[in-house]
Amino acid sequence: MTANPKWPEILHGLFPSQTATDRPDIVSWVFEQKKKALLKLIDNGFFGTTIAHIYIIELQKRDLPHIHLLIFLYSQDRIRDPYHINSMISAQLPDPQLQLLLYAKVTKYMLHGPCEADNPQAKYIVNGKYNKYFPKDYRERIDWAEDSYPLYARLDNGLVFECNGARFTNQYMVPYCPQLFLLFDYYLNVEISAGLRTVKYLSKYIYKGPDRATMEISSGMQDEIKAHLDGRFISLTEAC
Repeated sequence: MTANPKWPEILHGLFPSQTATDRPDIVSWVFEQKKKALLKLIDNGFFGTTIAHIYIIELQKRDLPHIHLLIFLYSQDRIRDPYHINSMISAQLPDPQLQLLLYAKVTKYMLHGPCEADNPQAKYIVNGKYNKYFPKDYRERIDWAEDSYPLYARLDNGLVFECNGARFTNQYMVPYCPQLFLLFDYYLNVEISAGLRTVKYLSKYIYKGPDRATMEISSGMQDEIKAHLDGRFISLTEAC
């Protein structure tokens, strides 16, 4: 889950000439409240009875905080089959005629790739292809993958979202939980961790440590021995 600089709680606290980057204290405070609300919902059984959860908060290059959260469920509530997955996770565009609010939120946050997706210079495109395994293949049903995330259903049903001349289909959808997404207004990727490899991938964020920076201390004179400090890098938002 990533902070949204357009949250009303943030905008309300800014002076007319300010943006969210000018007030990392407000961004940090609001994100903390949103994080608490999300954790309370999960701990109260949104996905089932929770044994434990672990998380780490990181900062994007835009200095917006985001949280990586791994949830462990009791055995009776564990996700065991495609029908259970389908009731919780979607990787498809909602029907704008039936779910207009969900459609507006999903197309705002959960489509992978910039709107200039047809531009070879787009940031996610390398050698003419997306470097984040998008677009995905169309699939008629959900399948378990070997020691990885499930292969979610992505129907070729004709639903298309257009943005600045680019066309996005279900092949570009980032998996999300529709019920949870309606409660919050931000990027919120939800995945089923179906194997040990995915648990290890998420857990590495817990143990990899903070961002680091190497600094050289110099007196201005040429010296054959230079002092270096390996220090923790703390951005404004993280400091707040």
